[in-house]
Amino acid sequence: MTPPQGHGTCKPVPSGKGAPKDAAWACYEVSSGPPAPAPAGALAPAPRDGDPDPNSPESLCDKQPPGNSTRLAYCVTRGLRWTYLGPDQKTVIGSAEGELGIYSKLKSVPQANWKESVVATLHSKTPNIPAVEMDLLPICTGQCSVTSAPLVAKLEKVDASVGGSINYSSSVGPGAEALVQPQYHAAMRLLVPGTPLPSVNTDWAGPQIRCDDKVGPWPGCVIPEHMANVTIRKSLYRAAAVSYEWAQKNLTTFSMGTESKPLHYKKTTEKEKDDRRDLTCNLGPDKFVRDNSLVPDDSCDEFPFAASQEGGNMGSLCVDILPQQVGGVWDVKDIKVLRNGANAANAPCVRSHVTRADNEAAGSNEFGAAVRSDRIIDGEPFQVIIAP
Repeated sequence: MTPPQGHGTCKPVPSGKGAPKDAAWACYEVSSGPPAPAPAGALAPAPRDGDPDPNSPESLCDKQPPGNSTRLAYCVTRGLRWTYLGPDQKTVIGSAEGELGIYSKLKSVPQANWKESVVATLHSKTPNIPAVEMDLLPICTGQCSVTSAPLVAKLEKVDASVGGSINYSSSVGPGAEALVQPQYHAAMRLLVPGTPLPSVNTDWAGPQIRCDDKVGPWPGCVIPEHMANVTIRKSLYRAAAVSYEWAQKNLTTFSMGTESKPLHYKKTTEKEKDDRRDLTCNLGPDKFVRDNSLVPDDSCDEFPFAASQEGGNMGSLCVDILPQQVGGVWDVKDIKVLRNGANAANAPCVRSHVTRADNEAAGSNEFGAAVRSDRIIDGEPFQVIIAP
């Protein structure tokens, strides 16, 4: 007998199993349709200080792919439906609907370990269905393993939720990287008095994840389909931030760290970075002229960064600029061009008069922290975002 179509996977209801009268088929469906927003606080704490967190469940779990993941977090949602059909394969005798949410914040645990928070919720059911059940058995392909037991979710009341967690670990070795991917195997069944009706298995894949031991003191994981970013705030880094912003808006021929023209990380020793900075600021016939009358404790802040493949340019090719604070505000419109301004569009770099403190904080501390947080590996593209 051909099973009903359009209701997922259906199996005949055995006689004498306690199913509702006239129920001939038990159907189970897992869908990737529009998910409902995650219950507040069900998967993770809300963002702090009123600043929306792009890696929070509230930001991710109510979006469709590819919006339901970032470089450091992901949310997998699936709609769940249990249905009894009559002998005509069309009449609905009873039904229940729910949702499965799986959320993970990759950067929360180092050592290439991460945890998924899982919540199964029953949204509705007809009175002739006492309970439904879903077993979630995860696996991880590639150099990855699951270190927790399957989740068994028995749902009896509308709006009831059953939660749990899934732990993963990658054994990626020193200096290596590996692509891994969570996959999920769900067994769904209708519960009736006595023996449950025949279950159905459904499989789907989670995001592809890169685990590596190439960045920082320990291994970790990211979602590589999302470009890494370095966020430089004007409120924190003042002249340095507007210098990079000016370069992005005016030096248009070469890559300047925008989404369409990203920079590429260059793994270097401190000596190599110093040598590249010297080439831009201190060597050749057009050395950068520091002037403490312009900027207290003046320094040469070069962009692109020395630790990018695009950095380390000859200083004679750069545009020299002086950021100025006007009315307590740092803005690109107030930057004064001191040298090579006529060649700005075709220049590969800027040299800016910036206090040494802001220079080091933005170019070394913030950039270095972003490399570690976003796990930017050698040769990988990244975007520089200038924020208020």
